[in-house]
Amino acid sequence: MALKFIVDSSIGISQAEALKKGLYFVPLAITIGGKTYTEGVDITADEFYKLIDNGPLPKTSQPSPQLYVDAFNDATKNGDDVLLLSISSKVSGAFQAANLAKTMCEHPEHVYLLDTLSFFGGIQILLEEAEAHSDLPLADLMEYLEDLKGKLRVYAGMDTLTYVYKGGRLSKFNLALGIFLHFKPIGQLEEGVVCLAGKALGTKNAMKFVIEKTKESPIDFSYPCYLLYSSDKTILDRFSSDFFYPEYKDKKDLPIIQIDPLIGSHIGPLVYGVFYVSKEKDETTEKKSFFKRIHEDLQHKLHREKKDK
Repeated sequence: MALKFIVDSSIGISQAEALKKGLYFVPLAITIGGKTYTEGVDITADEFYKLIDNGPLPKTSQPSPQLYVDAFNDATKNGDDVLLLSISSKVSGAFQAANLAKTMCEHPEHVYLLDTLSFFGGIQILLEEAEAHSDLPLADLMEYLEDLKGKLRVYAGMDTLTYVYKGGRLSKFNLALGIFLHFKPIGQLEEGVVCLAGKALGTKNAMKFVIEKTKESPIDFSYPCYLLYSSDKTILDRFSSDFFYPEYKDKKDLPIIQIDPLIGSHIGPLVYGVFYVSKEKDETTEKKSFFKRIHEDLQHKLHREKKDK
C-alpha cells in the first residue's frame, strides 16, 4: 500500500508539473478585474504580475470541497493512503474545505490532512521531507511533519506596504507614513500568516535586514533552502550576489523559486527573500530529537549513494 500526496496550487508549481511528479493537484482561484483565473492551470506567475502592475488588487477564493472529494476518491481507490499538504488555514479556507471533503469521500480512513501553516516554499520543503520519509509509519510521519512545520521560516523584502495593509496587518496611518518615508517592508511567516518582521529605509537596508533575520533564526542547510522572488528576478540576483552568498560563503547555486499568484496577492511584486528550516535551539548540545536523528541518517544515506555513483 503506497502513500500518495495531494498539494494545492499555493505550492507554486503548475498542474502539469504536479502531475509529472506524481502528485494530485487542487487549484485555487484568483479574480483580477472581474475575471477569475485558475492558479496553476490558466495563469502563470509572470502573467499574474503583469496584470496587477498598476491594476486592481487581486482577490482569492478557496476551492470547492468537491475538488478535494474527487482527488481523495481517485487517490484512495486502490486502497492507498493519501496525505494532503494544505495551504495555511490562516490564509485560506482551503483546509476547512478539505476537512469537509474528507467526510464526503469514499474512504476517509485513508485520508490524512496536514495544515502546514505555510505556503509556497514551505510546502515544497514539507513535501520533499514527506517523500523522503514516506516509509515511516503514518503516525510517525505526521508527527515529524508537525514538528518540522514549526521550524519553517521565510524572510522576504517587499517593495510596497500596500499588500500587507490589504491583509489587515498594517494601519492606514502606518501605510501612509511608510509610503511617505519610502520604507521597505520585510515580511515573515508567523503562526500561519504573512506579517511584518520590520521596515527599513531603502532596498539596501532591507536586504541587510533579511540577512540579520536569518542569523537570528539560523538556517539549517541539511534541509532544503530556497531563494525566492516574485515579479523581477534581477532584484533577487542583487540580494543573493551582494548579501546572501557573501554571508554564506560555503553555499552557492541554491534553488530559486518564483512566488505563485495566490501568495503574490498577499505580498505583491518586487519581492525577494529566502525560505528555509531553522536550526533547533539545542542543536549545539548532544541532545537531539528522534526525528532530527532520522533526518540526519537519511541525509547521510543519500550522500553516500551520490558518492558511490
